[in-house]
Amino acid sequence: MNNIATFFRESKTARFFIPLGIILIIVSIFMFVIDKNNKDYIPTVATITKTELSREATTDQEGNREEAMYYVYIKYTVDGKEYEAELGEMFEQKIGDKIDIVYNPKDPTNISMPASPILNTVLLVGGIASLVGGIISAVNTVKRQKTLKKQEESWNNG
Repeated sequence: MNNIATFFRESKTARFFIPLGIILIIVSIFMFVIDKNNKDYIPTVATITKTELSREATTDQEGNREEAMYYVYIKYTVDGKEYEAELGEMFEQKIGDKIDIVYNPKDPTNISMPASPILNTVLLVGGIASLVGGIISAVNTVKRQKTLKKQEESWNNG
């Protein structure tokens, strides 16, 4: 049988974990870069002024519930000047609730959610672990194929 076809058939774990690891590493690096670019942002508290339903809550045939999503609009004050902005899509929030945001001191209309270095680190560690696990799985698949090939040759020459 073709060695490449056998490898692809036998390496399902590696084919899953290697791309997963690469994707998680890329996402975590992207998030670290965003956090670095936002390091000078100043924290403040905004008030939710309006919410609009963007996606209804649903329950699939297996009973899995997917919560409704809402566009959230906020109001916040910087140096005595009031600003309004759309925060984006979020789970249900109540009008009048307070939410932490950060803003660019050079352009207070440029806002973001506060950084979560723990999440970035977890994604990076998970990505590295997935990548290493996938590589180990691929190496073990190759070793197993070689062992089986030697065993088959010994039976044929036997």
